[in-house]
Amino acid sequence: MDIPPEKKPMFYLVSIPVFIAGLVLGTLIISYVFFKTKDRICLLNQPAEVNTELTANQIQRAASLEQNRTIFGKVLATDAGSFTLQFFVANPLDTKNSTTTSVKVSFDQNKDEVIKLSSVPATPAASSVKETKGSFSDIKVGEQVLLKILDGKKWVYLTPSS
Repeated sequence: MDIPPEKKPMFYLVSIPVFIAGLVLGTLIISYVFFKTKDRICLLNQPAEVNTELTANQIQRAASLEQNRTIFGKVLATDAGSFTLQFFVANPLDTKNSTTTSVKVSFDQNKDEVIKLSSVPATPAASSVKETKGSFSDIKVGEQVLLKILDGKKWVYLTPSS
């Protein structure tokens, strides 16, 4: 059985300064590399930025009269066979960034319908809203309307006058 040799003081005098110098140089190199790459490393820890701006494409899609849509708005103008409807486009991510837009709605009197809503006394068995058929000429500028589009057919609900 061999007994390990006794380490001499010269070993300690050389190895301790070499260890400390290596520790200092290693720390300096690691901190230099971190300083150079911290922008990329810190981006991984930050939450992703979400763009909450409404784009022109989103507003255009909101104003399109595609199938199966319901739009509530104010009539800005009426023409022969069409009317312009202004409505609110809400931005659920940033309510301060919401806007209004308008769309021109064509109206085919043979296919589309106008329904006038009026208030009646409420009874337990019946609704307090009465629906009556109307015509395109009943749509007035400044009036609030509900436009419902289903399978290419439009229903314009006229709200009761105050």
